[in-house]
Amino acid sequence: MDVRLPDGTIIRNVPDGISKADLTAKLKNNGYDVAKLNAAAPAGSEIPAPRAEVPAWARKYPQLYGVAGAARETLGPLLEMGGMVGGGVVGSGLGPAGTVGGAGLGYGIGKEATRLADIALGNAPAQPLTQTLPQAAQNVLEGATMEAGGRVLAPVLSSVFSSGRQAINRLLDPKSAAYIAAAEGKGRDIVNALRSPEAVIVPGSTPTPGEIAAPIGSAKFSAFVESYKPRNASEFATMASQTNAARIAQQARDVDRFTTVANKVQAKVDAGLTNVSPREIGEALIDVAKAERKTVKTTVIQPAYTRAFEAAGNAKIDVSNVVADAEKILERKLSDFAPETAPNTVRQMLGFIPKEQPTGPVIVNVLGKPLTTPEVLPAQATLRQLDDVRKAINADIATAKNSTAPTSDMTLRSLYKLHDAIDAAVTGSSALPTQAKQLYADALSKYRTEYVPRFKTGINANLFKQTSLLEPKLNADDVVSKFFQPKGEREASQFVTLFGQNPKAIQLQRTGIEDLYRQRVVDAVTGEVSPAKHAAFMRDYARPLDIMDAAGMNLKTRLEVINKDATRLVKIQDMAAANNIKLDPPLPAGANADAVASRLQQLTQGLSPQQLNDVSAVARDVAREQYFNTLAAAGGAPKGGAKLATEAAKSVGVPTPSFLSVPLTIFNSVVKRLAGKLDAKLEMEIARELSNPALTAQAIEQAMAKMQPPPGGALRAAQKAIPGFGAVAPMVQQIAPQVGATLRPGMGATINALRGDEQSQNRLAPQ
Repeated sequence: MDVRLPDGTIIRNVPDGISKADLTAKLKNNGYDVAKLNAAAPAGSEIPAPRAEVPAWARKYPQLYGVAGAARETLGPLLEMGGMVGGGVVGSGLGPAGTVGGAGLGYGIGKEATRLADIALGNAPAQPLTQTLPQAAQNVLEGATMEAGGRVLAPVLSSVFSSGRQAINRLLDPKSAAYIAAAEGKGRDIVNALRSPEAVIVPGSTPTPGEIAAPIGSAKFSAFVESYKPRNASEFATMASQTNAARIAQQARDVDRFTTVANKVQAKVDAGLTNVSPREIGEALIDVAKAERKTVKTTVIQPAYTRAFEAAGNAKIDVSNVVADAEKILERKLSDFAPETAPNTVRQMLGFIPKEQPTGPVIVNVLGKPLTTPEVLPAQATLRQLDDVRKAINADIATAKNSTAPTSDMTLRSLYKLHDAIDAAVTGSSALPTQAKQLYADALSKYRTEYVPRFKTGINANLFKQTSLLEPKLNADDVVSKFFQPKGEREASQFVTLFGQNPKAIQLQRTGIEDLYRQRVVDAVTGEVSPAKHAAFMRDYARPLDIMDAAGMNLKTRLEVINKDATRLVKIQDMAAANNIKLDPPLPAGANADAVASRLQQLTQGLSPQQLNDVSAVARDVAREQYFNTLAAAGGAPKGGAKLATEAAKSVGVPTPSFLSVPLTIFNSVVKRLAGKLDAKLEMEIARELSNPALTAQAIEQAMAKMQPPPGGALRAAQKAIPGFGAVAPMVQQIAPQVGATLRPGMGATINALRGDEQSQNRLAPQ
């Protein structure tokens, strides 16, 4: 305990039960002037030196005696100052002199009351009337002196009311004080959180008040709750089991919901994806291409040529220039070629040369030489025959293009010259009707513009070709990918040129591309669409997709729908993984497990599907619990609860005795004995409240109502306690800040301040 000496010195950590003699000896050994201990107490409100005698009623009622002594030392200065203020107000009607006189009289009455209390408590001996009357007059004079001198009234009252009230409240109600200290000024926020509809995150769970209030961020409150768990371990264990069971049930609902939703989305993705045989798609496209070629031949090209041939009839076209060019190219006469071994073009042109020349009588001169040269027939051909030569030349051109012979380029140039020679023979023929020439030109134009680009160019031509091994030039497996390549604008354009708006070909190619998309973006292990691979596919094939979509495939939209569903599926799976928090195993089968299951059913009964299917509830609940544990550790939670009554008595609940004041010494001893019993009771009571959010909220509200000072602070309290104090309140408020800093904290400062300056008292005392 702490002991205050007559000169105001506070001796800390004095052993309980030490006698005055033992303490005096220790002080003397430490160099203290013990002569001052026996000096007469100075005038003022200082408690007189105690005597060894304890009143008989105190021995019978030690607890009451101790409380009375504590109340006298704590409230004695308040009684004296209240009397002075009240008397001053009453006397103020008579002017300044009346105010001074009234204050002195009031102070004297209060001082006399404290003296009588000291006599009753055994702190002072009874005095005869001859000693009492001069002392009372001295008290009145001291009160008048304090009023006239403008002594430190405001800070004294403020200190008495504020610290005194808090000290008594803490001593009388340590539980409320503990709640207020733990709340750290956030009591209202904590209460609101405990009563919030959002307090329970997982349906059927029973979070502790500390977990519920964790978002408020009070480390002290979290530590406060944690420290009391051992005192109500069974209840908190039941709550933890209940919460774990609720989380397990919620996770099971989440898994079902995730599975249901994921299956639906996966089915939608699967429906959007195409899984076909590239060979089947390729073969089908080749068949469509062949059908297209046949259609163009029979409906466009052949009719055009037929009309030209019919218009030409059997008109003979002079093709001598064609033959001459051919013989020049071949460097030999066509007649030198054996028909069975000659190239196709030569074989066709051999038919243009007449086998028999015209015959008849020959007129000769005297020398026997012919006077006339027989007419030699030119090489002639009909328009149809000449067109057959053109086709033969086209075949030779195709062969030369694929040839690896060094002379292939020269051969190609020569064959193209024959093309030009045929055109010149047709246009320059006088035997050929003009209409036939025009129709033939139209037929050539259709062939060159409508047939060659579609069926004789690039990938399109390869659909109809074979290798030397009689295999397709383009395998059916590769048809789709050949027309659809990264950045393959030319190839995509050739597809559109070949198939045009053929609905079947568009459908087949779209199916093939979607299958190619599946191969590119679907993970071979998981079978899931990768959004990253989708993005890469759309980037690499952007231009071919644009060309195909312009032809009516609508690929981009279809693929983006697949990606959107695939992305959603990934998010669902991520949420499921994040929600798959490892929880404690459920309780083993038995009464406890049955009780938890029954309680869980009761708590979740009537909840909406939205509440039961909150897939983030478990994760949020676990996160809140973890945050609570962090706060509790930061707050330094003791194990088993704090010793509230003991701590309150040690801090501000027990006044410091004046040099082993007998009643206060007894009071301290009584309080310490009671504190141990009170601690055990309070621990159980608080632990019970902290296992129930509603009780915790109620306890905090009650504590705030008890412990918070009234509106306006200590001065408002003084106005209510002391009649007429309102008249001097403005003066108190004005001087309080100026002198408050000079006071020592605690009740010792209050008493010493009331003692005043001894020199000033002597100066004002009658001489």
